[in-house]
Amino acid sequence: MRAGRRGRAIVGGVLLGAFVAGCTTADPEPGTAPSPSPVTSSSPSPEPVAITLGVYGPEGSLDAYDELAAAFTAEHPHVSVEVARYDDPDEVLASVESTDPPDVFLMDHEHLPRLLEGALVQPVDGLLETRQVDFGDGYQRAGLTAFAAEASLQCMPHDVSPAVVYYNEDLVDLEALATDEAPAPTALDGWHWEEFEAAARQASRGRVSGVYIEPSLPALAPFVWSAGGDIVDDPQAPTTLTLSDETTKGALEQVLGLVRDPQVTPTSVELNKRDAVTRFARGQLAMVLGTRALTPRLRGVEDLDFDVMPLPSLGRFRTVADMTGYCISAGTEEVEAAGDLLAFAVGREGASITARAGYTVPSNLEVANSAVFAQASQQPANSFIFNEGVRRTQSMPFSPRWEELTEEVAPDLERLFHSPVIDLDTRLLDIDEKSAEVLAPVEE
Repeated sequence: MRAGRRGRAIVGGVLLGAFVAGCTTADPEPGTAPSPSPVTSSSPSPEPVAITLGVYGPEGSLDAYDELAAAFTAEHPHVSVEVARYDDPDEVLASVESTDPPDVFLMDHEHLPRLLEGALVQPVDGLLETRQVDFGDGYQRAGLTAFAAEASLQCMPHDVSPAVVYYNEDLVDLEALATDEAPAPTALDGWHWEEFEAAARQASRGRVSGVYIEPSLPALAPFVWSAGGDIVDDPQAPTTLTLSDETTKGALEQVLGLVRDPQVTPTSVELNKRDAVTRFARGQLAMVLGTRALTPRLRGVEDLDFDVMPLPSLGRFRTVADMTGYCISAGTEEVEAAGDLLAFAVGREGASITARAGYTVPSNLEVANSAVFAQASQQPANSFIFNEGVRRTQSMPFSPRWEELTEEVAPDLERLFHSPVIDLDTRLLDIDEKSAEVLAPVEE
């Protein structure tokens, strides 16, 4: 999971009513692949047009964007699309802020505040409505609200990928978790923290660690939400972290009781030698938290049998998602062609092309609920958990200073997880006080 700012969910106003009222997760016929859909172009003339699509991600996903661009040009022969590859969203953002930005670009929603502050994007709702894109029933609500701000849809959600638990089926025996009082947990019903902890401890033996949870706010937030707490005072306009609040602290105590046990979770020394995903791939770690982006890498590991479960519940099921969207540069001179490309990319054909690569959970509900995404012949068997997770996703706080905050408190969270001795009450109060200096600095 990426640490950083998360898009704000706008509720109760005109924006939510216009875009996501009536959003459903009604599934198409199971096992059916979506058929290509026509995209109505409103380009004023067939004169040749050239636009740039800026993207980032693993090599396999970048290849899918090349295929997407070629398929779009096949339907719109007068528009040529150059795919500009970047290393990460920060590099895309730097290009968008330059004098030669891409016309359309992929962006993590944690960077939405910076895009808005710099007036770097133009809202896409009007362009997509003209092209008959159905916001109401066709797309994930969580993605739409994440990219909504200032009474408009700023970017169109592409990938809404919730955090889940990847587990090694040779190391984690769910059936062994059954008791006289309760059956073994299943992917459909989920599991509670006590079952998750028991699985981690049962799998910890020899050189195998049971579980790894990243010491970051996005990794910790779902457990706090699940327990009924929150990590900030106001998700829409946070002025301080609230890790020292009783409910929040109680959830953190349960998590820390597991991750601070060197018999169950890799130590910082071990992680410096070999990261958690590599340890999981080598059979040295039984469970790791991750999004759909992790799936293709694990599929490529010989003799690794893995599946997914929801994040465990401390009261109610909650998770957090990495979300990306397609944005249109405020400075593009080819608005109509950019709108056509955007509509195609999130339509059935475009979303199917990128979904086949296996890295994304499409915001397009028809594709997300189709065989194109499920990929039933490949691991993980319980891929439906990703779609279930989207419905349980809660957004991280929205603040222009959130990225700065996560960097500021990262060493403190690392110490919470790995320092030999801690005074939890004092540490949490110190983190909250430090956060207030970043989120709500006192003006001199």
